[in-house]
Amino acid sequence: MNTRQIFAVATLVGAVLASASAAMAHSGHEHAAEPPPPVARSGLGAAGLGEHFEIVIKVADGGGSLVYLADLDTSAPVAGAAVEVEAEGTAMIAAPTASPGIYRLAWEMPARPVDLTVTVSAAGRDDLLLLTGVARPVAPQSAAVAAGFASPADWKGWLAGGGAVAALLGVGMIARRRGFAGAALVLLGLAAAGPAFAHAGEDHGDGGAPTTQAAVVPGRAVTMPKESQFLLGVRTGRAEAREVAEAVRLVGRVVPDPTGYARVQPAQAGRVVWDPDHPLPVPGQSVKRGDVLAVIEPNLTALERSDQRAALYRVETAIAQTERQIRRWEQMGDAARRKDLDDARLDLARLVKEREQIAGTALGREYLRAPLDGVVTDVHVVPGEVIAPETTAIEVVDPERLRVEAVLHDLALADRIAGGQASTRLLKDHVFSLSLIGSGGRIDPRDQGLHLIFAVTDGARLLKLGLPLDVLAHTGGSSLRVSVPREAIADAGGRPVVFVKTAPEIFEARPVRLGRVVGGWAEVAEDVAPGERVVVRGAAQLAATR
Repeated sequence: MNTRQIFAVATLVGAVLASASAAMAHSGHEHAAEPPPPVARSGLGAAGLGEHFEIVIKVADGGGSLVYLADLDTSAPVAGAAVEVEAEGTAMIAAPTASPGIYRLAWEMPARPVDLTVTVSAAGRDDLLLLTGVARPVAPQSAAVAAGFASPADWKGWLAGGGAVAALLGVGMIARRRGFAGAALVLLGLAAAGPAFAHAGEDHGDGGAPTTQAAVVPGRAVTMPKESQFLLGVRTGRAEAREVAEAVRLVGRVVPDPTGYARVQPAQAGRVVWDPDHPLPVPGQSVKRGDVLAVIEPNLTALERSDQRAALYRVETAIAQTERQIRRWEQMGDAARRKDLDDARLDLARLVKEREQIAGTALGREYLRAPLDGVVTDVHVVPGEVIAPETTAIEVVDPERLRVEAVLHDLALADRIAGGQASTRLLKDHVFSLSLIGSGGRIDPRDQGLHLIFAVTDGARLLKLGLPLDVLAHTGGSSLRVSVPREAIADAGGRPVVFVKTAPEIFEARPVRLGRVVGGWAEVAEDVAPGERVVVRGAAQLAATR
């Protein structure tokens, strides 16, 4: 080989070494910055159960420990609790954090196991939890790493380097037998294959088939850290036998109770005037019985006004004469007849009322007053508007006295309905209990249905007139042996499962056989024992856990 050939071979060797270094650089598969560390080291800690609460203590990043406190039955985070932890004779208080149910404890888990006594007091409930063998967890290591050998990432680099050396030895043999051309071709192939070896087994999303993991398998346990449960809002409930009401779904709306609803109308035609002492109310304003809602000025012709004024003058003249006569008889004392004095006083009272009637109604202003305590729902007039006696000026409703009207088209169910529940999308997480008052007694010609009237037994103040409601009218009852909410049923591999909570961070995906489904409850037979804690909210998130 001459000098030029030696230089070319050296160049190709450098390319091979460069590709090997690329392989070693990709041994860790780090293509982006690491995400920020979590609040706690997930999975590293101790857990315990009490009579009312469950607790998880984990090592916190940055030192100390984090205490996760949840309700035993519902798994809801418990805020505002007094948490005292005693370890090796030392009592410590866990301070609450900004996140509900999470408390910070200035205590480092020791390397050797210790026993903890945790006292919890919250919402009038006291609990004592014992945690045994609590120690700082040790991250698992392989035997080679523990013995001081290189880590798996370093082994990949050594394998890549060893492959490059072996390739160079092979190239030397080929050069001796077949000359420079064969060696050059082999080196070029190795240089091109280097990056491919470096990325072996790694998917960058360039159209290759992604690596998939198996979803939740029925019968296996699923682990979800406590912090994830709080974040996703996972909730549990007890599976038990229930008396569930059968129901039929009806379309309803909120209507006023006649005893708590008023339409304020004028007694005569007139014009709405602006009075600074009695301004018109606005919808939503609370009013008391007797409050002035509007001022109406009678709308009279010139002839009518002249006649009313003449009658007013006659009455005022008669009042003046009667008052003078009464004063004379009072000055006469015993000489005046008592009967004449009493008759004069009665005439005076009658004339005064007649004057008020003429001045206040015929010639004066009319004051429209609230007939009951409540809230103004509608104002249909404005200052300057001329209204007739049949015009509804203002509507007032008592928000505590509202009813629900629902339309029933299956007349065979009319005698079986005694109550129900109502809900609406406009008021999430609110269910209103209803009791049947009666039915319309006739078929409405507009919708060809029987109108049922329900009383709202609780929460009526949240409802508004005309609000559409989804009414579940109860038509009877059914006994379910062991039932769970329908939201607790999840799908895992095409099979219905429920997630039974067996530990504070462990859920068992238990396959079930569904029985009857009545309303919002589903019966499960021989799969879930009464009293077991079943996930009633967040089952879909657990089913998607991989």
